[in-house]
Amino acid sequence: MDGTDERKHAHPRVLSRELSWLQFNHRVQAEADNPLNPLLERAKFLAIVTSNLDEFFQVRYHRVLEAAQGEKAHSQLACGLNAPELLARINKAVLRQQNLQYLYYEGVHSELYHAGVQMYPSFMLTEAMQKRLREIFLHDLQPRLKPLPWGEEITPLAQKRLHILVRLRPRSGADVRYATIALPSAQRVYELPAAGQVRCLIRVEDVARMFLPQLFPGDLAEEASVFRILRNQDFPLDDAEDVSTAVKEMLLKRRGGDVMRLEAEERMSAELLGMLMQYFQVPAARRYRVTGPLDLNKLIMALYAMLDRAELKYPRAEAVSLPELNGEGIFQRIAERDALLYHPYHSFEPVVNLVNRAAADPDVSSIKTTLYRVGSNSPIVRALMRAAEAGKQVTVLFEARARFDEENNLTQGRRMRRAGVKVLFGLPLYKTHSKILLVTRLEQGQIRRYLHLGTGNYHEGTARLYTDMGLLTAHEPLCEDAARFFFSLEEGEPFQASALVKAPEGLKSSLLSLIGREREHALYGRPCGIVAKMNSLSDPQVIEALYAASCAGVKIELIIRGVCTLIPGLHGMSENIRVTSLVGRHLEHARAFRFENGGKAEVYLSSADWMPRNLNRRVELMFPILDPQARRAVENVLWLQLADNRKAWRMRSDGDYVRIDADGQAPINAQETLLCSLDAVLTGQWPARPPENLAPRKAETI
Repeated sequence: MDGTDERKHAHPRVLSRELSWLQFNHRVQAEADNPLNPLLERAKFLAIVTSNLDEFFQVRYHRVLEAAQGEKAHSQLACGLNAPELLARINKAVLRQQNLQYLYYEGVHSELYHAGVQMYPSFMLTEAMQKRLREIFLHDLQPRLKPLPWGEEITPLAQKRLHILVRLRPRSGADVRYATIALPSAQRVYELPAAGQVRCLIRVEDVARMFLPQLFPGDLAEEASVFRILRNQDFPLDDAEDVSTAVKEMLLKRRGGDVMRLEAEERMSAELLGMLMQYFQVPAARRYRVTGPLDLNKLIMALYAMLDRAELKYPRAEAVSLPELNGEGIFQRIAERDALLYHPYHSFEPVVNLVNRAAADPDVSSIKTTLYRVGSNSPIVRALMRAAEAGKQVTVLFEARARFDEENNLTQGRRMRRAGVKVLFGLPLYKTHSKILLVTRLEQGQIRRYLHLGTGNYHEGTARLYTDMGLLTAHEPLCEDAARFFFSLEEGEPFQASALVKAPEGLKSSLLSLIGREREHALYGRPCGIVAKMNSLSDPQVIEALYAASCAGVKIELIIRGVCTLIPGLHGMSENIRVTSLVGRHLEHARAFRFENGGKAEVYLSSADWMPRNLNRRVELMFPILDPQARRAVENVLWLQLADNRKAWRMRSDGDYVRIDADGQAPINAQETLLCSLDAVLTGQWPARPPENLAPRKAETI
C-alpha cells in the first residue's frame, strides 16, 4: 500500500485508521515470507492475516462504505481523503494483500510437499485411500450435509462458513437447477492412509465434491464451486439497563448482516458467480476470486495442529515458573514485596494460584474481579464458583459486550450466577475493559487486601500467546483504590482515587497532563522523554499533545504494534517522535508508559490503548509501578524492544513501514532474548540501555 498520496490534501495531521490497520496486517503477512521463521510458523502468519481480514470486513468496512455512499461523501476526512477515495484505497490494499496471501500460500504448499506433507490432488488416490474416503463420507460428512435448493434457505446463509454452490442437470430432462451445501466447520482437513513416508491430506470440500452423486442421486452435477461470505457484524447495542438482553438482541441481528465480502473459487463460472453477486448485492469491488483454498485461517490452523513436526515449528519454550508464587505462601510473598509478571515468558499460574488459594482459604472473605475474555473451561471461573459455593462474597463484572465472545461470556456468567456469584454483565453506557482482581482477607483481626492488576485478559490460553504484564501487590493505597473502584462499579458512585487512574473519568486528562509535564520539563531545560508501548494510537487529542511535546524538544519513542494514526518525523511537528512496531512469534499486547519527569522517572501499566474508544467509552485502568525493582524491569523491557533489529519495523512519515536493519550490529530479537534470558533482562544483567536519543540529559531550552 502506497501511503505517499495520503498527505496531498491539506497536509493532514493524522493518517487513516483503516489504512494504518491494513499496514499492520501487511507486516504480519511479511512474516509469512520471512525465511528466518520455520515453515509451519510462516503458514500460521498467513492464517492470522486471513483472520484479521475477516474481522476487518466484519467490523470496520461497512463504516467506510456507508460514509462513501452518504450525503457528505466528498467532505474531506481528517486523514486528508474523502470517503470514496478512502474506500478505493482500502479496496486496492485488500486486493494486494489477498493476492499476496495466495502467492505465499503456494510457496508454503510447495515446501510442505517437499517436506513429505501432500494435499490432494497432488497425489493419486490408492484403493486404501478410496476406502477411507467412503468411511469419512458415510460416517462423518453425510449425516451433517443437508443440500438446499438455491435461494430457499430458511435462515440467512451463515457467514465465514464454506458453502458449495452446485449446478445440477436432472437426468429426467427437466430444467437445470441449483443447490447449496453448507460444509461442517468442525473438520477442515482429513488424513488419508500414508503413501510410504508421505502424509496425505484432503480438504473437506474435495471430499464433498467426490460424493455429489450420492447427495444428488437424480441429477448430474455439472459444476460445484466453493464460496463464503463475510457479513457486517458491527451493530450498536440498543440502550437498555439490562445489558445481557440487549446483547442477545444484537446477536440475532448479526445473523442477517449485509454481505461485505464474497469470496469464490477461481474455478467458479461467471454464471454462478453472477448469481451470488446478485443475490447478496455485492459489486465487483467486494468480491474476490480465490486462486487457492478458501479460508486459509481454519485450513492452516488445522494443518498446524495435525503436523507434529518440531523442525517445522518454533522451538518449544517453557514459561518461567515462580515457585514462591505458586504455593500456599502466595499471600505472604505478595505482602513482602510487589511481583511483576510478564507473560508468556512468566507462567500464568501465579494468577490462577491466587484465585485458587483465595477460594480455599477460610480467612478470605471476598473476591472481586472484572472479566472481559476467558477460556471456555477457565480455571479462574471455576475457582470463583468454588469460592461462592464456600460462602465467600464473590463479585464479577463479566463484560457481555466483548466482541465475538458475547455468547461465551453470557454462558459462563449464568453458570457463575447458579453457583452464587454476584455477576454484573456490564454497565449500561460503557464497556468494562479493565483487568483487576481484589482479594480481601482477615489476618489477626485486621483486614488485608491483595491485588492483581494487568494489561491483558484473565485467559490462560492467550496468556501463552500474547505478551502482557501484570502486577501482584499489597500496596495499601492501590488496594484501597481498588476497593473504591469496585464500589463505584456496583453502586454507580463517583470514583475517587490516589493512585489508580480510571477511564472514562480521568485517564485521558491524566495522560494529557503527563505529556504536558514532559513538555514543560523540556521548555525549562530539565530531563524529559516519553516511551509509550501499546497496541494502537489514534486519539486526536493525545496525538496533538505528543506533537506539542515534540515541538518543545521532548524525545518520544512509541512502540505500537498495530494502528498508529500519528505521523512521525515531520519537521516542525513530529521530528522528535519515532514509531516502532514489533511483529514476532508472540502478539505484543502489553501497554507500558515511561515518563522521564525531570529525572524522577515514572512508569505506568494500563489496560487501555490511546484510542477514543478506550479513553472515552470504556472502563479502563492505568496504574503506577511503585516498586523500584519492578519499575526497572519494565524499563529494561522497553529498552530491549527499542534495540530490536530483527522483528522491528520503523514507521515513515508517509505511513509506510520499513524493517529496521541491523546495519552491522549484533542481531537482537527482543522476544527470543526474553525467552532465553528473562531474568537477565528484567534485572538489567542483559546489556540493554536506553537509545541515545532518550539517555537522561537536559533538553535545549526553547
